[in-house]
Amino acid sequence: MKKHALTTNEAAGLLGFARTSVINWVEKGELKSFLTPGGHRRFEMEDIQAFATKRGIQLDSEESSKADTNRVLVVDDDKDFRQFSLETLELAGNFEVKEAVNGIEAALITGSWKPNIILLDLHMPQMDGYEFIEQLRRDEQFKDTKIIVLTAYADEETRAKVGDVHDLICKPIGIKDFVNKLRDVSK
Repeated sequence: MKKHALTTNEAAGLLGFARTSVINWVEKGELKSFLTPGGHRRFEMEDIQAFATKRGIQLDSEESSKADTNRVLVVDDDKDFRQFSLETLELAGNFEVKEAVNGIEAALITGSWKPNIILLDLHMPQMDGYEFIEQLRRDEQFKDTKIIVLTAYADEETRAKVGDVHDLICKPIGIKDFVNKLRDVSK
């Protein structure tokens, strides 16, 4: 199932109640939420579903399908490429994006956030992409996580060395191709 952090309005639409009701449930501690760095309230789909089940609320299936988004983790030590990825995918819609600067940070985020797709650079400090792939593939819970390798070195040796990944993207890549590639993978 695709996962996405919902806004207060999205949560209200999904539950079929007013925004103020959702806020009241949060303030009473009945509905779990978190704050973004910008101070906006967000909800995990699992928490909305658990709350709805506990209260006997039927979720709005039309709103639920709108809320289905792909979680994409961009792992690259190149700040400009991470920024390009974040901005491009957020504008494209249906993508929730987080970033990591190396494999260690990516492993921590992957463990708690469970992205659907990981865009992974190979050459990074501390833990490179090769080590990250190896570590991730050892964990059964991430067997369906799609890994797309990002590299300027897309030769046959690199393709063989990365092994079991969904795809390999050569950098640099244009915006349209980038978005289309991610949409294809997310189907």
